[in-house]
Amino acid sequence: MKVLVVGAGMYVTGRQGSGVGTVMAALAQASRRQPIEEVEIVARDPANAAAVDEAARRINSQLGTSLPFRYTVIDGARPLSAQLPLDRFGCAIVVVPDHLHYDITADLLEHRLAPLVVKPLVPTAAEARQLIAIQDRTKTYAAVEFHKRWDESNLLARRYVAEGRIGKLVYGVVEYSQRIRIPTEIFRGWADQTNIFQYLGVHYVDLFYFLTGLTPRRVSALGTRGVLAKHGIDTWDSVHATIAWGRPGEPDEFVTQLTISWIDPDTTSALSDQRIKLIGALGRIECDQKDRGIEVVTGDAGIQHVNPYFADFLPDADGRTQFQGYGYESIASFLGDVRDLAEGRRTMAALEPIRPTLRQSLVSTAVVEAVNHSLAHGSEWRSIDANG
Repeated sequence: MKVLVVGAGMYVTGRQGSGVGTVMAALAQASRRQPIEEVEIVARDPANAAAVDEAARRINSQLGTSLPFRYTVIDGARPLSAQLPLDRFGCAIVVVPDHLHYDITADLLEHRLAPLVVKPLVPTAAEARQLIAIQDRTKTYAAVEFHKRWDESNLLARRYVAEGRIGKLVYGVVEYSQRIRIPTEIFRGWADQTNIFQYLGVHYVDLFYFLTGLTPRRVSALGTRGVLAKHGIDTWDSVHATIAWGRPGEPDEFVTQLTISWIDPDTTSALSDQRIKLIGALGRIECDQKDRGIEVVTGDAGIQHVNPYFADFLPDADGRTQFQGYGYESIASFLGDVRDLAEGRRTMAALEPIRPTLRQSLVSTAVVEAVNHSLAHGSEWRSIDANG
């Protein structure tokens, strides 16, 4: 199988202090277990070629793999299908700015190439429904890379909720922030075309849906501005969203409050500072997803709270380096699903209830759109229609 990767930024290659490069490393690791012949990475900037080459050498050397990575420059104004023979790929991973997701994903689906799209799927529910319509017509599998569904701490919380261990859910709280270099340096070229809730908060919207099985009903959001404006970036510094969830036909509501920002100092001990709480009538679950009990102090980086559970190079029991973690599992699961579908071992209908598919991701997309509307209209409450 040949894999197409659309985009060559930090999540693909790892750069600017953003980590090891999750997508390329995950594909190299997966090539040990699945027949991946080649990876072609496409993007608009010729300068990405050096970053891709460096990442390929580094990753293959650490893992002892020899997966070929090739970089191709494309014209961003033209469809991929007009520039590449898409039928030679087995699947695609879409890692581009939010506002480019729809056109690229629609093009891939029209040509029956299964895409894994980084979050958010798209900014509007109308676009999500249009993608679902194309998917239904072409019978092509697609998913969104909501890797928090594979995090063991979240899976434990899901089990406790399902077993009723904390009773009827009452409310939930999320605090999630990132370093200011994300909007001011790494995403500077497009930070003003998104906002921190759409880019980052969407992770926890999907997670609440995954943990509880509840449906979002309405949302109200406040935002703050000023810090990024001083850097010439016209977007929200922070977004504070209240979301009411429930079950059809039941009046009771589960209320979540999400405080999301990206103005942390670059000297903070982790790229992402994140905490989640679930409070029920019989108990509570609290999870510090930044401080997982591992603190490292080095002369060059100072104090760091590291998260090897997300994605990192770690030795196995035999001393052989593996790339592992829930970030890897998310991508590897998609690759395995694509292969199983092609070989008839699974069906799209069987995957629908257990994966972050386009229909499941309509929920988080609808919330993102409602939050954006509320921000633009004085924090008014906005009803949510997440029906496919």
